[in-house]
Amino acid sequence: MRLADSIRDREVDVLVIGSGAAGSVLAYHLAVAGQRVLVAERGKRVRPEQMPADEASRIATLYKDGGAQMNHDADMFVLQGSLVGGSTVLTNGVTLRLPEDVRASLAHDHAWELPADELAASYARVEDVLNVAVMGQHLYSRASHKMAEGIRALGHAPGEFAKGMLRCIGCGYCNVGCHYGRKLDASQTWVPMAEARGAEILAEVQVLELEHRRGVVCAARCRDLRSGKLFRVRAQRFVLAAGAIATPELLLRSKLGGPRVGRGMSFNAGAIAFAEYPEEVDGHLGDQMCVHHFDARFAIEQVHNPELSFALTLPGTFEQHSARMRRYRRLASAGVLVPTQPVGRVYFGLGARLVPALFDHAELRFRMPAEDLVALRDGLKMLANIYFASGATRVFVPSRMPLELQSAREVERIDAAIRRQSDLTNFGSSHPFGGAAIGEDSRVAPVDPEHRLRGVANLFVCDASVFPRALRVNPMLTIMAVADRAARFLGVDVPVRIEEGPAYEARKRRERARASSVGSPS
Repeated sequence: MRLADSIRDREVDVLVIGSGAAGSVLAYHLAVAGQRVLVAERGKRVRPEQMPADEASRIATLYKDGGAQMNHDADMFVLQGSLVGGSTVLTNGVTLRLPEDVRASLAHDHAWELPADELAASYARVEDVLNVAVMGQHLYSRASHKMAEGIRALGHAPGEFAKGMLRCIGCGYCNVGCHYGRKLDASQTWVPMAEARGAEILAEVQVLELEHRRGVVCAARCRDLRSGKLFRVRAQRFVLAAGAIATPELLLRSKLGGPRVGRGMSFNAGAIAFAEYPEEVDGHLGDQMCVHHFDARFAIEQVHNPELSFALTLPGTFEQHSARMRRYRRLASAGVLVPTQPVGRVYFGLGARLVPALFDHAELRFRMPAEDLVALRDGLKMLANIYFASGATRVFVPSRMPLELQSAREVERIDAAIRRQSDLTNFGSSHPFGGAAIGEDSRVAPVDPEHRLRGVANLFVCDASVFPRALRVNPMLTIMAVADRAARFLGVDVPVRIEEGPAYEARKRRERARASSVGSPS
């Protein structure tokens, strides 16, 4: 596309703001229905072969704020993608369905009913497109097997991750994008599928404000980030799917949605603890995430980040940190995630109100409640016991007060080391939720159960911002399934099965090969 094309005023049937897990799915369904669809994405379009070779450059290029998005107190990071395909490009490909107790809680506590049969049908469609399957044991590192061994030693069955991949080679760089194009994120599936049906993607375009009058959005005021030029997109309908921080930020900037917008933020939040073994376990030689244990209050997920991210999250300073990194091949790591209470808030601070030209973005406040901190400590203690049960000789706790455990007898020391959020190192989240909650009760939910922003006839909201609470599990699959279900509220008849995309084509090629083999003479 020529630059001149990207900066002129546009008029379409539907403008979708955001190309991640929700926006890409809805763009596809709307395009299939014959709508003129334009997708505005603030980030760049980065194809697999265009991804920088080194990890540092990938983080700077692919992550929002170069991976440095923080809360107001700067003691919590929030990782989100900023590129076509959104955060799906930077996930580990993990595809988990919503736990039944969480689905029931959404209906009972938050008046948002997701009928089990409807949600199951949406999951099935999405899983088909993503080629969801449990990762093969050949992709496990020795560190993954150690984690499974420790979970079994504590009397639990280790869980295995299902993922959306196509011929994964287990390179271990999933969370900085798949250079080989083997991960079936939104940029490899829904986005090109939508384009093939006529949708148009405008990358490096920031939607500054939604212009509205008498309960109707008239246009989106946009900026082309390459040229700085302003333009407008007029549409019959608008779908806001910019993510759990950018969506409430845009609503606040546009003065839409009422006083509950930006409130009720929650997270799957936590930190990574490390273990050292007497032998080499080579966590880098295999897929990043293979084994997990889920509790009602927390999730333990084995994860081995690439070298730079590994070093950034490994506790220790100066010579101590250097010595630990030199024993890299003997180290294993896993994260503990807690579904927090919805106490966070996205808002515009004093600087943005007084000097908007300098402070042009919203701020995030989040302080982990005491109950959630107890759950995080309990998860870290269980993880330490898993490590020791699998033969680890040392466990490095993610606490600002240096804490190195040398046996299971010392695990209780974690309680004294972590009493508040600021006591943690590498504390953060890749799974923000809320800020534009959905539900029946208009007093607490700006978005109605049909994904329409209350009081606005033609603005729909569908992304992680609508979830009234954290989901406990990795949310990508559920966000896609909810978007698939939400398509009906925009007047789209969704087919029983989606027969296109790279996974479908691969299955058809295998079927043709088998048929050819059966039909050939012996």
